Amino acid sequence: MSDTATMNVSTYDDVMVDMILGYECNVKCDYCSVSDEMRTHNMSTVEALAELSRARSLGIRQVAFGGGEPTIRRDLFALVRWCKERGFYDIKVSSNGLMYSYPAYAKEIVEAGVNRFHISAMAHTPQLYETIMGLKGSLDLVVKGVDNLIALGHVPTLDLIIKNDTWQHLPDIIRFWAGRGVHTFPLWLVSLSDRNAMNVESLPKVSSIKHKLFEAFEVGRELGLTVYSRHIPRCILKGYEANVRDLTQDRVLVVTPGSRFFLWESAISPNTFTEKCEGCLYRYGECQGLRRDYLARFGDDELDPYLP
Repeated sequence: MSDTATMNVSTYDDVMVDMILGYECNVKCDYCSVSDEMRTHNMSTVEALAELSRARSLGIRQVAFGGGEPTIRRDLFALVRWCKERGFYDIKVSSNGLMYSYPAYAKEIVEAGVNRFHISAMAHTPQLYETIMGLKGSLDLVVKGVDNLIALGHVPTLDLIIKNDTWQHLPDIIRFWAGRGVHTFPLWLVSLSDRNAMNVESLPKVSSIKHKLFEAFEVGRELGLTVYSRHIPRCILKGYEANVRDLTQDRVLVVTPGSRFFLWESAISPNTFTEKCEGCLYRYGECQGLRRDYLARFGDDELDPYLP
C-alpha cells in the first residue's frame, strides 16, 4: 500500500480511519459501483488488524467499517472488540441494514462496541426499495433493522441516495423514516464509477431536481431533522448553504484492499474546480468543487460563484 496519504496532515487526533474491509455484499443494488471483479478483493483479518494497528499508532481513535457489506464478515465482531479494547472511542459501521433485522445480531454488534450506525437507505415504498436493491421484502427487513437498533438505544443515520428514481421522492422518504425515529439524513449524489460508469441516466442534473432538494431541506426544518447534502457545491444550492456539508469537514483516511487515501482525494469525491471557480469566496475555503464524473456529464454551467 502507498504511504502518501500519511504525509498530508500533521496530526491525526481528529482523523477517522475508514476501513473498507472488502467489496463482497449480500445484495447487488442497481446503482452500485462495485463490479463483480472488485467483489473478489477483500482484506484478511490479519491485514485488517495490521491497518488498525497502524492507525492506532498514528494516534487515530475513530474508526469506521465499510465495504461492500461489512456486516456479512465473520470477523467483524472481533475487529470491533479489538478496536474498543485499544482505545477507539468512536466505532462506526456503514451498512445496507439487512443484518440488523435479526435481533440477536443487532444486540451482539452493539455489545461488541459499535456506537454509530449508518444505513444506506433506498426508498420508502416496498416496490421502489425492491427495484433498487433487488431483494424481495427488503424494505421490511431494513425497517426491522432500524427498529432493532433504536430499541437498543442507537438511532442510525440514514444515507439517502439521490438518483434518477429517488430524487422526486426525497421529501416523502425523509418523512417515512422520520416516522420510524430517524433524525439525520445525509444526501449522497449517485456516482458514475466502475460498475455504474455507463449508467449515465442514473445521475440527475442538480438544476433539474433542486426544487425537490429544497423541499427535502424544508421538511427537515419543519420536523427538526438534520438533512444535508454531501456532493453538491453550495453555489448550486444558494439559499440553502446551511444544508451543505463539505467533505473536508470529515477528516477521513480511507483504507481499502490495496490503497490508502483521504476521502477528499477520492475519484468519487468533489475535488475539481473550473475557471468559473476562480475568484469565488469559497474557492480556497470549505468548497471542494465538483465531482469529476458530474463535470464530465454536465459541465460547469450550473456553477454560480460567490464573488466579492
